[in-house]
Amino acid sequence: MINKKIAYISGTRADFGLMTPVLAAIKKSKKLDLKLYVTGIHLMPEFGNTIKEIKKQFPEIIEVKAVFESDEKQAMAEFASILISKLVSLFEKDRPDFVLTLGDRPEMISVALVCLYLGIPTGQIHGGDKSATVDEIARHAITKLSHLHFPATREAAERIKKMGEESWRIKVVGAPALDVIMNEQLPTREQLFKNLGLDLKKKVILVTQHPVSEEYEKSGSQMAEIISAIKTFELPVVIIYPHADAGGRRIISEINKENKNPNFHIFPSLPHKDFLALEREAAVWVGNSSAAMIESASFGVPIVNIGGRQSDRQRGLNVLNVGYDRNKIKRAMKKSLFDTAYLKTLKKIKNPWGDGKTGQRVMKTLENIKIDSKLLNKQITY
Repeated sequence: MINKKIAYISGTRADFGLMTPVLAAIKKSKKLDLKLYVTGIHLMPEFGNTIKEIKKQFPEIIEVKAVFESDEKQAMAEFASILISKLVSLFEKDRPDFVLTLGDRPEMISVALVCLYLGIPTGQIHGGDKSATVDEIARHAITKLSHLHFPATREAAERIKKMGEESWRIKVVGAPALDVIMNEQLPTREQLFKNLGLDLKKKVILVTQHPVSEEYEKSGSQMAEIISAIKTFELPVVIIYPHADAGGRRIISEINKENKNPNFHIFPSLPHKDFLALEREAAVWVGNSSAAMIESASFGVPIVNIGGRQSDRQRGLNVLNVGYDRNKIKRAMKKSLFDTAYLKTLKKIKNPWGDGKTGQRVMKTLENIKIDSKLLNKQITY
């Protein structure tokens, strides 16, 4: 019996970190063969040369040469157009049996569109989530282009069903990030702080701020407000570069103004397990990352979520929402750092995003799914 060829295309450190448990499960399967492609930010040295991290775990990868050429909005559309053109040739040659996508990135909508017209079935992980901005539109478009759905929660599954998708196509699997958090050993506080050059005795602030497409021209001034608020606490700060989306380089420019600030520890990227350990050890996590919404409740770390990028995202009870105002950010950070009654409540919260078994669930579904006309020919249910 010939194994099914399962393909995945990674474009950022974030999607690769999330997908690692799923990719590892597929690689171990005796019925599946993994084909891993990398593109986008992985091929841009200024964003941490993250392709090296991928090669440590998955040496046999295929590079798809498409990158973000500028900090402007049109660069995202131009990137997608180049990627689509290259994927058509690659997938015609390699002809995977099934392709996985994740979430809402331009890489993923490009993959889903190419596969639709080449007659290759796709399955989306983290479909049905609510977030905001162009990301939400892209996520739901990918859902409608997909043949199988792997939502993280029952709430997300219900949204997919309301979009007219057949129930048998929807498999609730949980969030893959929790597989690593719940099942794998992360660096200790001592190991992590030594690697990052941090003082073990001090509280640490984690910052991950990404640009919002609809506000990309303001991304620099928004980052300046955040940095101004953070600096008032005079605590060590670990700050990670954003994605290369429109506005990302404006954020990086503001971050790099703190290069000589001894409290600021600036990294283009971190290995995924180091980043998860940093989430666990952070006294407060500031920014607008989806990881803060999905992963942080597992550690009970307080979150100051800034702006509208995650405004409708399902989350735990450890999240405080504020706008781009340094005084409001400071107040939320002060509560997160020093309000003992609030911090005590966070120790009891449960993560609504899963149980750490996502990789195995996705792998088993792919092993058993029959690739035929029933899978490929979709019709809306109403």
